[in-house]
Amino acid sequence: MNKQILALLMCTLLSNTLSAGTNNAHAVISDKKQHIYWQDSAIPKKKNTKDWDDAAIYCDTLVLNGIENWRLPTFTELLSIVDYRHFEPAINPVFEHTDEGTYWTATDFSATRSRAWTIDFRTGKTYYSYKTTNHAVRCVADFPAQTKETK
Repeated sequence: MNKQILALLMCTLLSNTLSAGTNNAHAVISDKKQHIYWQDSAIPKKKNTKDWDDAAIYCDTLVLNGIENWRLPTFTELLSIVDYRHFEPAINPVFEHTDEGTYWTATDFSATRSRAWTIDFRTGKTYYSYKTTNHAVRCVADFPAQTKETK
C-alpha cells in the first residue's frame, strides 16, 4: 500500500474518533482512540508561544472546562492529529484553533536532552528544536480526567 493511501486511511480513521465539545469559547476535543482530551482554545499567538519548560508548566497548571492534569503531548500523540490532506494548517479539521506554526511535544530529541521534537502544522513536517526556542503549545489530558466537580 503506498504512503498516500495509508496516510488518507489513517486520517479517515482518526477523524471518526475525534469529537469536539465547546464551553465558554474554550473547546476540548475528545480522542477516543488515544483516550485523551485535546486543548482547542483560541489563545492570542503571543501568549501561546513559550519555550519548552514554560510550555510544560503552562500545561501542568491549565484548567480547561473543569479538566485538570494537562500535559504536553508526546510526539506520537501530536503527530496523530496531522492531516496531510490539508495545508496551512495541516491538521484534522475538527480543530478550530491552530496557530500556523510549530508546536512542542514532550518527547526529547534522543541525541541531546537540550532539544525536543516539534511539529509544524503549516505543513505537518517534524523537526527538533532547542528547548529555549519559543513555539506554540497544545496540551492533552488523559481519560478519565478529573474535573473540579468530581473531586
